[in-house]
Amino acid sequence: MSLARLLLQRIALGVFAAWSFLTAIFLLFSATEDWTLNRMLGMAGFGGADEGDIEEMREEYLAERGLDQPLFERYVEWLGNMFTLQWGESFETGEAVLPTVVRATVNTGSYVVPAVLLSVVIALALGVYTAIHSGSHREGGVRGLVYFGLGLPNFWIGAMVLLVSGTVAFQFDWREAFIPPAEIPFLYDTVVPALLVTTTLVAAVMSYARSYSLQYVSADLTKLIRAKGGSSLDVSRHVLRNAAIPLVSLVFTETLALLALSVFVIEALFGIDGLGLLFYNAVWTRDLPVLLGGTMVVVAVGVLGNITQDLAYSILDPRVDTGSR
Repeated sequence: MSLARLLLQRIALGVFAAWSFLTAIFLLFSATEDWTLNRMLGMAGFGGADEGDIEEMREEYLAERGLDQPLFERYVEWLGNMFTLQWGESFETGEAVLPTVVRATVNTGSYVVPAVLLSVVIALALGVYTAIHSGSHREGGVRGLVYFGLGLPNFWIGAMVLLVSGTVAFQFDWREAFIPPAEIPFLYDTVVPALLVTTTLVAAVMSYARSYSLQYVSADLTKLIRAKGGSSLDVSRHVLRNAAIPLVSLVFTETLALLALSVFVIEALFGIDGLGLLFYNAVWTRDLPVLLGGTMVVVAVGVLGNITQDLAYSILDPRVDTGSR
């Protein structure tokens, strides 16, 4: 398969995935009860508003959000706007959705990307090391330490960091179910979150790296390298190069699965104005433009990740032909 055809195939699958997710979110949004409207009308009724005033408030609320149109017309208009990047304005804040989502994506990426790179490097090194020294006390100590780090919930560690530092105050009002972003120092909005995400990812990736590395530690070619006087570094390089081929897809899938949970917890805890906090607040305020815009970004990241994964296969294994060479 040529590289151009591969890219077109992945993009087509991405468009289909985006359409599927956007449709599901739109239908769920339309089918569920509008708790934001009900809370607003309930407070108005409690304040003494009569039925006429309440009905007028309902109509005004629906009209402002374009929810008074027929369902199919809304569906076509919303999805058309999403794919043409006309994301409109947030229901809750009135800000333009596109720059809001882009800003949140950059904020999340500022600590997620370094964490992913750092965790992969550490996990691969530890995975190969524990495979080569399998059964030794050193191998057991390294594995125990790594899994101990995984067992400690990162949100608890983050809470302890905030408590000890005394520089960041986490505030949450259950009556509003809305978490406002916090103005915090670089150490707490980038460095500490990156380290917490790294501890979450290292153990999972290391487990796969060790499992696949064990298949090549006792291989004939590895024995030949040792017989010719190859150093431990030469052996490690050979084992890692072969084990990295099946690891590519597993690392990508595992990373996305763990990040999906970690990002929400960490950003809610530290008040980071990123995608996790954006999604959380958009759900509670039923901010459909933000939900759909954020979904488009997540799907785009998934498509780019799949393309990168396919290209990595071609680089790591010459037998995989994507037409790139």
